[in-house]
Amino acid sequence: MRFALLIISLLLSQKLWSATCNDVTMPDSVNIKSKDLVLNGMGTRKATWLKVKVYVGGLYLSKKTTDADDILSQPYPKYLRMHFVRDVDGKKLKEGWVEGFEAAVEFNTRNMLQAQIDQFVGMMEDVNKNDEIVLTFTDKGVEVDIKNKQKGSIEGEKFSKALLSVWFVKARDEGLRDGLQGVEKCN
Repeated sequence: MRFALLIISLLLSQKLWSATCNDVTMPDSVNIKSKDLVLNGMGTRKATWLKVKVYVGGLYLSKKTTDADDILSQPYPKYLRMHFVRDVDGKKLKEGWVEGFEAAVEFNTRNMLQAQIDQFVGMMEDVNKNDEIVLTFTDKGVEVDIKNKQKGSIEGEKFSKALLSVWFVKARDEGLRDGLQGVEKCN
């Protein structure tokens, strides 16, 4: 009986310290670069007019906010986790990132950051269902992990801010944006 109560309490406690969106669970907090970050929000990236679910994203910040400008200006580190709910080929990922930068980052800034953008886009590869891309944003740049392997880092705080703006400035998926901002619960 005690064992059953222990198991039930452990299962319930996991639900208390995590969030779930479209069957993807993420912890309410993480420790990144010796800083405690809280889950600001989760949302689902949907593509095409059919609204095909691609990944569930979770954004971690030093403090919760629903304001996009505050997200972009909060101190580093910031942490974004993309858990894929379907297979996506590397070419499609690369095209998606290029389109995201074109929509969110003004022309002159994009030109200035083109080498970093190319480096980042070049890291993309095929991902399968349940694979993850994890981005750690710091004042020195962005660290990129794909499928639990460190792919590298791209230097520059300006690049770090430009990449993060892909989700919040002229966002191509407003439902995902609103979820990451904590404006909407899982979409």
